[in-house]
Amino acid sequence: MNLYLRLLLTMLAAWRSPALGHEETSERRFRVWPHDIDLFGHMNNGRYLQIMDVARADWMLRTGVIDAMRRNRWGAVLGGGVVRFRRSLKPMQTYRVRTRLICWDERWFYHEHTFLNGAGHCVAVGITRAALRSGGNWVASRSVVRAVSEGAVSPPLPAYLKELLDAEEAMFRAGEETPRPLDEVTMEVCR
Repeated sequence: MNLYLRLLLTMLAAWRSPALGHEETSERRFRVWPHDIDLFGHMNNGRYLQIMDVARADWMLRTGVIDAMRRNRWGAVLGGGVVRFRRSLKPMQTYRVRTRLICWDERWFYHEHTFLNGAGHCVAVGITRAALRSGGNWVASRSVVRAVSEGAVSPPLPAYLKELLDAEEAMFRAGEETPRPLDEVTMEVCR
């Protein structure tokens, strides 16, 4: 099934589903279709990130974030994502994705996406960070919170997320460095 069709079906389902508070978890059911499969016979790693986008849209619709975006002419931007795989999803297998807001800072909203197979076993967990923009500028998270859930306070940043963000920042900085010759890199890795 095409990703846009999945998104449309998710949006229609979200409009029929009960509204959620920002601290609540949304859950959507999906199926592994033939075009989701890679050469190894399971759902392609990249597809998980796409499904996380669709699941996050469900959460945003049901919590009122999309309505606030329309009213204020804000656009969403994904700032990064990471997935930890535990099990495979096979062709035609059904699975669920639970999406919840972990916390937020001055700019970013951090979401957790948990993939569960039909037996309820965790297949993968993804973490994403998203922000909103308007007219080329970042929208402060306090403005988003005021528009969606006045008075809400972010839960504290969990230690594992702080470590992940620190590692991501180090990775980003490493990408800015001047590349070294391959033999130096190989030597360093083999030590």
